[in-house]
Amino acid sequence: LVVDATTAIDFYPNQAPLWYFKALAYYNLKKYPAAIESLEETKSLSGSNEQLRMQALTLLADTYNETKEYDKSDAAFEEILKRDKNNDYALNNYSYYLSLRKDKLDLAKSMSAQVVGRNPNEPNYIDTYAWVLYQMKDYEGAKVQLEKALVNSQDGTILEHYGDALYQLGDKNKAL
Repeated sequence: LVVDATTAIDFYPNQAPLWYFKALAYYNLKKYPAAIESLEETKSLSGSNEQLRMQALTLLADTYNETKEYDKSDAAFEEILKRDKNNDYALNNYSYYLSLRKDKLDLAKSMSAQVVGRNPNEPNYIDTYAWVLYQMKDYEGAKVQLEKALVNSQDGTILEHYGDALYQLGDKNKAL
């Protein structure tokens, strides 16, 4: 995809979707600086294509998080939410990234609760909410939420988080 997108850009350098595809390829290859460069170009060329701009911002937020440029990641998420305050993907990922950094946990909890309120059966969203609670040391609340998530998923990350909550609650055997 990198090769094809680059070739296409040589012929049509002002086509924002081509830059986005190139960025997506670089992101999946974990070549984050190259992805960022292409995403910035996507944004500058997206014009009135709001959907493409939002896709670029979303991938940019995730990419900046991967490069540990947290201020830029947060700024991209905040720009997304300024344009669409109910963007569940952005609210969920922003919350999760904040929880991993143990930063702005009250904000993370509020955003994550909104997403779970709209998607009460989505295990990944419930897991994010539970992980925010866990980072806030509400291990019982995290356990309850993770049990809800596990009804619809056996995802390894959710199981690991559940084990962490059980361990913190003193149930080491069940945690293992």
